[in-house]
Order: sequence, then C-alpha cells, then structure tokens
Amino acid sequence: MIIYEDEWAFWDDIAGRYLLKHAASDHNSKHIIEGAGFYADSMVLERRKRKRAKLPVVSLNDDAGSITVAG
Repeated sequence: MIIYEDEWAFWDDIAGRYLLKHAASDHNSKHIIEGAGFYADSMVLERRKRKRAKLPVVSLNDDAGSITVAG
C-alpha cells in the first residue's frame, strides 16, 4: 500500500496506539506488528473515503481586538 506524505503521521499514530494496546496481551510480536500494519492501512483507506469540508471563518470584534473563529 502506498502511504502519501501527509498520511504518515496518521498511520504512525494508529499503528503506535495499536502496538501500545496489544503488546502486553499477546506475546507473539509478529502477529502484533502485522495486526498494527493491517489496522493502520485499513484506517488510512477509510479516511480517504471521507469527504472534507472547510468551515467558514467568522471574525468577531471585542474590546481587546478582533478574534477569528472557525465555525
């Protein structure tokens, strides 16, 4: 599977969390590593299916100055 540069941090986070969760309960490191990779790959593929929308940026004025809020 090809992981694009902007997906590396996401993939690493998913795989790392999987390893931390399952490392103590399963003593077969090969299965844990394969499972982490499979799970991270699946999450990246699922993330690619999602549509992204940008929130409008709203500017609010207050006594201290202006604040920019997304929402």
